[in-house]
Amino acid sequence: MVEHEHNNAPVGPVLHRPAMVAEVLRVLAPAPGEVALDLTVGTGGHSVALARALGPDGLLVGIDADPRALEVARCRLAGEAACRFELHAGRFGQVPATVARTGASAFDCVLADLGVGTHQLDDPARGFAFESDARLDMRFDPSAGPSAWEVVNSLPEEGLADVFYRLGEERHSRAIASAVCRRRRERPIDTPAELSDLVKGVVARRTPRRHTWRIHPATRVMMALRIYVNREMEELDALLDALPGLLRSGGRAAVLTYHSLEARRVKQAWRRQAQDGLLTLLTRSPLRPTEQEQAENPRVRSAQLRAARKL
Repeated sequence: MVEHEHNNAPVGPVLHRPAMVAEVLRVLAPAPGEVALDLTVGTGGHSVALARALGPDGLLVGIDADPRALEVARCRLAGEAACRFELHAGRFGQVPATVARTGASAFDCVLADLGVGTHQLDDPARGFAFESDARLDMRFDPSAGPSAWEVVNSLPEEGLADVFYRLGEERHSRAIASAVCRRRRERPIDTPAELSDLVKGVVARRTPRRHTWRIHPATRVMMALRIYVNREMEELDALLDALPGLLRSGGRAAVLTYHSLEARRVKQAWRRQAQDGLLTLLTRSPLRPTEQEQAENPRVRSAQLRAARKL
């Protein structure tokens, strides 16, 4: 499900439905006049909620790797933000340099939602969705780095197997990589639909008939490709290292994760930083979406929200 479009948004865009908005606002507790940083603006869902809480004397700084989403967010915030705002294109690893160009030196609230946006998944031209007949892409910024098409059709078999296993925790990684290489010797694998069908066939041959799939059998492979193409783990590590330096004393940070690789990194980094006296944890156990939200928006079912405060 997605949010309804607003009058100030361009006609036709898919708007991402933000996860756990009430919980995010509760742990970040943005107050009038404060300065907030949304590191994953997307199409503006969380940013609008933060901006309303900051009020006319507040400042919202937004960053996102997806330039198309930023344009949508800019239009929405122009019509709905109750505070001043500025938006910048950039990746997590560029955050310190990007922040240096803004009107803020430190922040009271910092948010990072690591989920893939509805505006990306539901736009068939972006090459994320399993059933898409568009060219495999999966880049948040379509102008940056190799696409998923280049990776699938050029990475050696051993490298593909490593990507599928290490970043997707796919137990059939070697068999899938072998099948991919056999297929591409005949012709390139051009679309997400072709790749997901190939993966489904491999998994089906290796899975007992009585087994029922809880998720699409290509889910882990497609996730691994997206993570690899966008260097998501490297970018997240860079952000977690920089995060304490972005917060002013008493500032709060919140991170939404959607799979174990992300969650593990956040948990371990914040545990180290708490031991070093940089942060204190606000959530001993991660918060999860309510049953009602999961029913209304199934894509948030795996979401986990963690929060910390700078000492």
